[in-house]
Amino acid sequence: MKKLILLVILIGGICFTQAQKVKGDLSCLKGQSKINVTYIYDGVTYDGDSEAKYLKDENLAKDPEWKAAWTSTYRTENWQPRLLSGVNDYIARKGMECGEFPTAEYTISIKFKDIDPGSFAGPFSVPSKITGIVSFVKTGETTPFATIEFKGVAGSNYSIVPRPELRVAEAMNNVGGMIGKALSKIK
Repeated sequence: MKKLILLVILIGGICFTQAQKVKGDLSCLKGQSKINVTYIYDGVTYDGDSEAKYLKDENLAKDPEWKAAWTSTYRTENWQPRLLSGVNDYIARKGMECGEFPTAEYTISIKFKDIDPGSFAGPFSVPSKITGIVSFVKTGETTPFATIEFKGVAGSNYSIVPRPELRVAEAMNNVGGMIGKALSKIK
């Protein structure tokens, strides 16, 4: 039985790692000091449901200020800065920085497919998980020279966070870390 459990964990770890490998070549980014980052939320689902359904079911959405902030300021003032922090923590020592640099030669475009905000249940809380695709393109072009598909990148399992927007921010930081790790391996 112990061998079976170990085998399942090993296979799960291999699948998780392979699902987040870089497809393509990032070597053209070597020596870049600034890389533009864009975010695409079009068509994103929340735990598999439309945003309208998620907001209908979310208790906090009864507060009109929270509901308005969910699709505006939480993204731009919380989630995206946390994602950039995760990326830049890995690449700063390489003299690189990712952010809003529309004149940079290269752009990282992050399309979010599903954002599972997780749930709050004290010590039994479930972290947020994010699924999407990262495309690396020459700025102004649409065909990527490299991509990273990611599935279920989670926030911290050890943090008890009652607000869904903060759980999502934790997962965004980890998505950024995943991108930063890939960029830090450029030789």
